[in-house]
Amino acid sequence: MAKFIINFVKESLNTSGSLSILEPSVGDGAFLKAFLENNFGNSSDIKFTSIELNDPELTKAKNIFNFYSQGKNLSNFQFFNQDFLDWQKDCNDRFNLIIGNPPYIKSNLLTSEQISNSHLIFTSAGLNEKFFKNIWSSFLIRCTQLLTENGILAFVLPAEFLQVNFSKQIRKFLKSQFDRIEVFTFNQLMFESTGQDTIILFGYRESQKQKGIYFSNVSDISQLEEQSFFLNENVALSNSETKWTHHILSSDEISFLYNLYNSVNKIKDFCSSKPGVVTAANDFFIVSEKVENFYNLNHFTEPIIQKGAFVNGSVIFSGEDYATLVKSGKPSKFLRLSEDSISSFPPSVIEYLSLGLNKKIHTRHKCGKRKVWFIVPNIVPPGHGLFFKRCHSYPKLLVNEANILVTDAAYNVYMKDNFNIESLVFSFYNSLTLTFAELFGRYYGGGVLELTPNEFRDLPLPYNSISLSAFKQFSDDFKLKHSIFDVTSLNDFSIFKNSLKIDSETILKINEIKSKLILKRLR
Repeated sequence: MAKFIINFVKESLNTSGSLSILEPSVGDGAFLKAFLENNFGNSSDIKFTSIELNDPELTKAKNIFNFYSQGKNLSNFQFFNQDFLDWQKDCNDRFNLIIGNPPYIKSNLLTSEQISNSHLIFTSAGLNEKFFKNIWSSFLIRCTQLLTENGILAFVLPAEFLQVNFSKQIRKFLKSQFDRIEVFTFNQLMFESTGQDTIILFGYRESQKQKGIYFSNVSDISQLEEQSFFLNENVALSNSETKWTHHILSSDEISFLYNLYNSVNKIKDFCSSKPGVVTAANDFFIVSEKVENFYNLNHFTEPIIQKGAFVNGSVIFSGEDYATLVKSGKPSKFLRLSEDSISSFPPSVIEYLSLGLNKKIHTRHKCGKRKVWFIVPNIVPPGHGLFFKRCHSYPKLLVNEANILVTDAAYNVYMKDNFNIESLVFSFYNSLTLTFAELFGRYYGGGVLELTPNEFRDLPLPYNSISLSAFKQFSDDFKLKHSIFDVTSLNDFSIFKNSLKIDSETILKINEIKSKLILKRLR
């Protein structure tokens, strides 16, 4: 990947004159090695600045430099054992090329100084610092500012850059800074050790090629080595704030979908939703019946569903389903303690709480912020329905017939007046709604799809009111399905016929787009 990036940017750089290059997180020197192995103009006219906080990694990079620099005039190569976020504050230079693979570290794992520096970087670019979530974004924004007027940026970034909400303003910022942006996505993990999808981003301040945003999906690394790929422009992404994961769709397909979207009511028109219980330690606060009985916790527990895997294959979670879950030995009892009952705790409950102390549950971030570490706050009542925010094959919305609590793995759904949960669930399983679940959500390694609360609320939903007997039949058929397509192929006809008045050709087009998005996610 490093060799490809160096070779690729070389085609667009003027290597006949002096060059100033920055790598803000040189690591063990992979990019430096690729650069030194490449015949990159007159060595004496190149200034290469390498920054790295980790001293052992920087030593590896220096060793690579010493090996390849023998017999060459490379006096302008500099190494700084420093945090780039500190180093950049005193940097007045501008660079023709900035390359690298910045660190991916969530903001809650950073020092207060790193967070402060990142916030200043965001505000200096006119961006809202409250959307600072990961250190790679600080590197990306600041390095963009450090380019010359015709400079090029080439970064390996996490694929979340294309899709998460906090990246939205960064993508908009980059569009304002670069004439041309090129994004390479991959069908396989480039770094197995991270378990995270990555992309390559190229940004050109000035471009001799056509301006815009261009994408290439690479199925195999050999396509990079042989440069046997195609970069395709997506005008719809250039002219809107649509997530860049949608680059596999044409501009016409995106316009087609959003024209339909604007003509349909949204889930939030029929219901409200709230996240489930945040225990901060499910392994301690949610117990099996066996543990409940052993520690005599019966008077202090309430029924709960811990995760979506416990409700597979149905659109109803009934009391009978819960009884089966309990019998299976799965954690299904939520330890709900109150401050009022502390004085009356039996010895067995105190014994169980001492286990939590031994496991240092009380030192966990959220538990430590509570008035009493073992009292879980903000418990909302069970919803009429449950929507599990993460899924694999298809999103799960179901009737909470058992009337039980759920963890923050799901959102509780509360119906508004004049609407009912059965009709909402029935109406949810259509191709348009599921297509927008793919569009609005973000996906992770293994193809897991996740929707935030707002993304769920904003899904289009052609609401059809049905009788309880009709819903019972739908529920029975749902259990017998071979795939979700069995359900949507029947529902599309009845739902769209009643509410959207769209023809079979339009339904077919929606399904073709949905299949394309799902195949990309589950590749």
